[in-house]
Amino acid sequence: MFTLITLPFKSARIFVRVAGIRGVLLLAVGVAIGMLIAPTSGARLRAKLKAKVEAATAGGATDYDPVV
Repeated sequence: MFTLITLPFKSARIFVRVAGIRGVLLLAVGVAIGMLIAPTSGARLRAKLKAKVEAATAGGATDYDPVV
C-alpha cells in the first residue's frame, strides 16, 4: 500500500533527474499554454467530431470544404 502511495513521487523524481529542471519547466509551460488556448472542452470536441464523421459517412454536406 505504501509503495502505491509513493510511486508518483518516485516517478516524478526520476523524470526531473532525466529531463532536468529546464525540461520540467518547459513541459509545465507547454501544458499551461495548451490548456489556455484549448478551443472547447473534451466532451464538446468529441461530439463535434462525431457529428462530422457521421455527416461524412452519410454523404451529407459539412461546413468543412477542403481546397481542391
